[in-house]
Amino acid sequence: MTARFAIRTDGSTTIGLGHVMRCGALANALVAEGAEPLWLTTTPQHRPADLDPGIKLVVLADDDELGPTLDRHGIRHLVADWKFTEADRVAALRAAGRHVSLIGNFLHGAVPDLHVRQGFLPALSPSGAAALSGPKYLLLSDAYRRLPTRQTADRANRILVSLGGTVTPVLDRIRQRLAETFSGLDIDWRGPASNGPVPPLAQALCQADIGILAGGTTLHEAAATGLPTLCVPIASNQLDRAEQFESVGLGISLNPDDPGFDRQFEAALDTLMRDAGRRAAMARNGQALVDGDGAGRVARHLIGLAAAAA
Repeated sequence: MTARFAIRTDGSTTIGLGHVMRCGALANALVAEGAEPLWLTTTPQHRPADLDPGIKLVVLADDDELGPTLDRHGIRHLVADWKFTEADRVAALRAAGRHVSLIGNFLHGAVPDLHVRQGFLPALSPSGAAALSGPKYLLLSDAYRRLPTRQTADRANRILVSLGGTVTPVLDRIRQRLAETFSGLDIDWRGPASNGPVPPLAQALCQADIGILAGGTTLHEAAATGLPTLCVPIASNQLDRAEQFESVGLGISLNPDDPGFDRQFEAALDTLMRDAGRRAAMARNGQALVDGDGAGRVARHLIGLAAAAA
């Protein structure tokens, strides 16, 4: 019997696009493994452009419609990636006999059946639930699977700037620093989310010599492509991932709230542009750590759980 799952997620300029991109990777992986995922969202305009066209999309007015929608479609297994998780809602879903898997690192007191953490270092779930954690389980699209070894230029010139889908004044600060201090660079600017399917970033990451990225899901993508990166976390929930990113040798993390940020940014970028050896080491570390098959591993685990419960 075909395993059926519902995936619940949203994206916007307020909460970013990382939730929908990693859920899209998982949804496509479930399809590749023979399952039938249902996409549940309140923001249908923000979905991955590469989402499998066979995945049915259901628009919710709010999460009060979630339980009835699952009942109507006869789905017992829910995978949810909320910006803010309501512990009482998760408890009610589980009490009604549904298996709930939560994606992300912040549960806000919720206790799922399975916690799929997203980070560069393994960690237990704070809820005490079973967990899939660490770089083996990072949810990335097929575009990041087993990429060729990155070739490092002697001097970096192509810079990708992407601070995710969220509107942030930090982007203007970076634009000013680059214009005043680093003229002549080939800069690929990626702005906040617009209305419409979210295009993949894989090609831009592969073509760049250095990334200037926020502390969200794009860091996982950068690691898979071997892109040396200056990480600029733009929200408090990105600080832990940014610290992990630097600690495992994938790049340099700079806090834009630090009074010395402008000076630190200029010095770090100048050093990284000149030091091909350091960039090559970051590239090797990233591609050794993240093989891009995390979505497939999580999909196969979920299908195994569904089969055992059948």
